[in-house]
Amino acid sequence: MSDINKRQFNKKKTRLYNSRNIKSQNLEPSYDRQQKVLDVNQFIQSRDYEIKSFEQSQLNSKNAAATRVFQALPRILRRRAASHNVKRIPKRLRSKAKREMSSSLPVKKLPRGRRLYKLMLRSRLLKVASKMKQLNYDPMDVSFKKSNIRAQFKELRAEFKKIQEGQSHEYQKLNNSVGAKDLTGINKLGSRPKGNIKYSKRQKEFVWIPTHIWHVKRFHMVKKYGFQIPYSPNQKCFKLMNRWNRSKSVCFDTSYFSTLTVTIPESNDGTDAFDELASSLIGKKKVSAKVLNGEKSYNGMIYNDGVQICPGFIYMNKTLRSLLVRVYPSVYVKLFNSLKDKIQQIEGANIYDCRYSLGSIEMSGPLSLRSLSKLFHFTDLSPEMRDVWASLTEIKDSDLIPIGTTFTFNLQDPRIWQRPTKFPFRASKDQNIYDLIIALNSNSNVDNDVVNKLFSVEGRTASYDKQLSIKQLGKFYANPDKKPNEISHSQIPVVLSKIDTQRWVFVLPWYWVVPFWIQLTKVTDVKPGGSKQMIQFQFENHKLSFPEDYPWLFDGWAINELVGEANKLKNDKLPKSQVSVDQSEHNVSKIFSGNKCDWHTLRNLKYVSKFAGVDGKTAENIEATFASYNGPDREIKSLHDVIQSVKALESEVENKTEPIVELYDKKNEFHRAFYDNKYEIKPFANVVHTKLPVIPISLAILNDGTIEDNARIYSTPDGDDFTCVGFVTTGSMNLNIGKCTGVGCIIAQEWLVGKDISKLYVRNPGKSKSYVVKFTKL
Repeated sequence: MSDINKRQFNKKKTRLYNSRNIKSQNLEPSYDRQQKVLDVNQFIQSRDYEIKSFEQSQLNSKNAAATRVFQALPRILRRRAASHNVKRIPKRLRSKAKREMSSSLPVKKLPRGRRLYKLMLRSRLLKVASKMKQLNYDPMDVSFKKSNIRAQFKELRAEFKKIQEGQSHEYQKLNNSVGAKDLTGINKLGSRPKGNIKYSKRQKEFVWIPTHIWHVKRFHMVKKYGFQIPYSPNQKCFKLMNRWNRSKSVCFDTSYFSTLTVTIPESNDGTDAFDELASSLIGKKKVSAKVLNGEKSYNGMIYNDGVQICPGFIYMNKTLRSLLVRVYPSVYVKLFNSLKDKIQQIEGANIYDCRYSLGSIEMSGPLSLRSLSKLFHFTDLSPEMRDVWASLTEIKDSDLIPIGTTFTFNLQDPRIWQRPTKFPFRASKDQNIYDLIIALNSNSNVDNDVVNKLFSVEGRTASYDKQLSIKQLGKFYANPDKKPNEISHSQIPVVLSKIDTQRWVFVLPWYWVVPFWIQLTKVTDVKPGGSKQMIQFQFENHKLSFPEDYPWLFDGWAINELVGEANKLKNDKLPKSQVSVDQSEHNVSKIFSGNKCDWHTLRNLKYVSKFAGVDGKTAENIEATFASYNGPDREIKSLHDVIQSVKALESEVENKTEPIVELYDKKNEFHRAFYDNKYEIKPFANVVHTKLPVIPISLAILNDGTIEDNARIYSTPDGDDFTCVGFVTTGSMNLNIGKCTGVGCIIAQEWLVGKDISKLYVRNPGKSKSYVVKFTKL
């Protein structure tokens, strides 16, 4: 081969070709064609040669590739883009990864100069902090005067020396060496957790939930409501999560949901402030006796001063004169301040901010209880409760269990058992599922002592006493002769309650969330999910998701406006050659925006038409003429006048943050008149001052088609602006039924929602085609 050919010779391709090329014999000497006889011994020897060649070609092909062991993980083990850092590879694969990279390791660059000095200072700072932790003190209790590392190290070292010499009494001594303590605000908002000294700067604005480190390796995170919240797993999981939610279970760390507790003592004036507060939160005059006494929990809409604020969870216990409220973090501060003002007039009443002292884990799916039972190890369980729990763990579908069913337990540290273990007792064969349901409804499964521990600062602090560190657990695992009861001394108070169909919430102290979460993710029937999956499951079950599907509430209205602004910014960045969704929408509709659910325009259109006595049927043949005015108001004589008046009202918005739609209420006089279409809008200024009553509905495609977010809902197939009756707030493919479905709102009028035929028409924003759908009221 000449020098030119050698240069053009592609070694990589040739090596790959040779690795795939299997050498085989074309002639078979062991077979005699004339006599048609096969020499078996010779034939086997020939095949042995071919098999070895085939095996060698496979090995060559594997070695020819540049893929490392950690870059070819099973899908379930993938986290993010593979790193060549051996410390970021799963432990059981590290030795193999080191062997693969031993010949091609990069030259290690050591830090020099100022960078080396900073690293050394940081290392010394962390060493002092760890020593303070070993003495049961939290190093973050030291208030640093300066932010640079050198000054922090000097201050921390000085305080550490004072503690060693017994001179410092200003710091709270903890009852454990892992830094677990109760951060509760009594009659005020509590202080935020500062976290580890190494990562404290990152938590100044957005608090990390207890499982942040676990989630950040495997999930997309979003900064929202003052927390860093797990949004969705890194890997594609839309179909996977649907399957597990229908057949197994999915877990969520919902510690970012804010919790408060209220204690109200008995009064001697004949009125019970506890009952009044409970009824005002639920929005009913009378609260169920089982809910009031703590046998069941309340799950539904929560009210503040008679106004809906969000769906939430309430657990009451009149015996202890305490109640727990768990709501979305966006409405928490307003609710806390409102309740604080109410109980200030009650002597001896207190409100506790438990945002950073109580955490929660939610479970969804038919095997939720069975999965939880594998990490529940009880300290004191009565025989009756043991039989009930054993029966619950064997149920494959918890649909029959009533919503609101509540249990309280004293649990042990689940990390003592390395692997999830089954509940050691079996249910009685004589008891069937219906006997179990009767027992759950007739008997109380709540221990007031456990509730008191969970609700009180002292009880939560006592649960952290001598909490085991990872080092202590490692020593225990290394000694096979030791038994769990030798180091198991923690008693963890928890409340477990059913909040929806196949959904459970598990409330526990903040610093016990991580141990339970780590063990829960080891259960084979459990997959972790994020806030996106919570919305997906609600949507697939034809239920509303907060705040997206609540446009009549403050948060739902705000997110709709935010989506509109984001879509507008996105459209503005498009090149002129590309048509945006909003531009396409104007080809079909004259007045509606394609960027959001345009409730402003729908409200103005309905009320202006009613004011003028004009609709799409009576005035469609009237020709447009020159505009005429009666004082400042335009005279509306045709559809063109209606459209121009609606466009003129776009800028007349009193308060952009105030929702202009409200949920239909039978007790409201205007709502009843609107429902019967017997209402009046006079004078014209009332158009922008009157809210539009709406009803939430669920939609499903009848034939073929798609439903997208912000889709328009029409009463007729032509999709005219005057026949628009609502919007789809959430629309997508529903894997439960194999068709597109949606959740949205329509105007509350009898001719629309009171008729027998429940058919409507949906048109996606920017599209001209409409699809027939059936709807049901939610």
